[in-house]
Amino acid sequence: MNRTASCIKLIQILSARNDYVSTDELANVLEINKRNIKEYIKELEIAGYVIESKKGLYGGYKLDKSSILPSVKLTNDDKAVLQESVQFLQNSQDFMKNNEYTEIIGKIMSSVERKENITPLTMIDRFPLSMDKSALQSRYQDLSEAIESQFKCEINYTSSQNKTRLHIIHPYKLYVYNGAWFVLAFNETINDFGYFKLNRIESIYKTKNRFTIMRTFNESNYLDDFGMKQNGEYYHLELELEGLNIAMQERIYGKNQAIEVIDDKHIKFSCDMQNKEMIKSFVLSFGFKCKVISPQWLIDEIKNEYWKALDLYE
Repeated sequence: MNRTASCIKLIQILSARNDYVSTDELANVLEINKRNIKEYIKELEIAGYVIESKKGLYGGYKLDKSSILPSVKLTNDDKAVLQESVQFLQNSQDFMKNNEYTEIIGKIMSSVERKENITPLTMIDRFPLSMDKSALQSRYQDLSEAIESQFKCEINYTSSQNKTRLHIIHPYKLYVYNGAWFVLAFNETINDFGYFKLNRIESIYKTKNRFTIMRTFNESNYLDDFGMKQNGEYYHLELELEGLNIAMQERIYGKNQAIEVIDDKHIKFSCDMQNKEMIKSFVLSFGFKCKVISPQWLIDEIKNEYWKALDLYE
């Protein structure tokens, strides 16, 4: 996103909020460095916007709404896009502000009379979470409040090995990874940071004990554009795929992704991915249309999985 687009989006965020928006939140939404926020605020003030600032735990920036420029009227096409976004997000487990968003869109839509019916977008989620969305929303809200107020939480958490343990955590950040919500938190049980999947939290209790953000904490040490950095080392994959020339170009599956066309039906696909089990599942999902070129450990693992599958049918 270029500088002009970032400034416009910054105004949109501040316009939609009545409270102070923290520098961290703005930087996260705009996907820029926190140091750039102050520069963008200055540019907006030069352009004539009045933006209040406040220091402290609940500080940040707030737009003086009387300084907002007149809005442009929406066309029917504009409204159709907004309507579809509402339909999409209402069916999504990943978006936790559905009610607030719908209310805001309602205000926008009311600014122009509707002249035609709009066919709503249908979203089909093939693999929705088994957890009720209200339960997920409750966990998200509890952790969000704990992050804001810096309160420790006691959680009963079920691991991938189906063992439930009590952990005392200092929640730092909520984020989505592979379609699921996680919280990055310091875990007193192991005296280190860890990742917790919200739908595996059996119960959560916000204590009245505060924690202090570590001065040495650096989010980039744990999260990046491709996932969770402390989720195991990266492995370089080279695959030969059949009949997936277009499909594989539609998504980014890992770091340093590259696609080389071999012929009309075959491509060579390469990228860096984490977590051996996830890599193995990724490759197996392509079935006979995928041949592993490297690494050797993955070739051996895939062969072993297919042999075990054959044994089931003997």
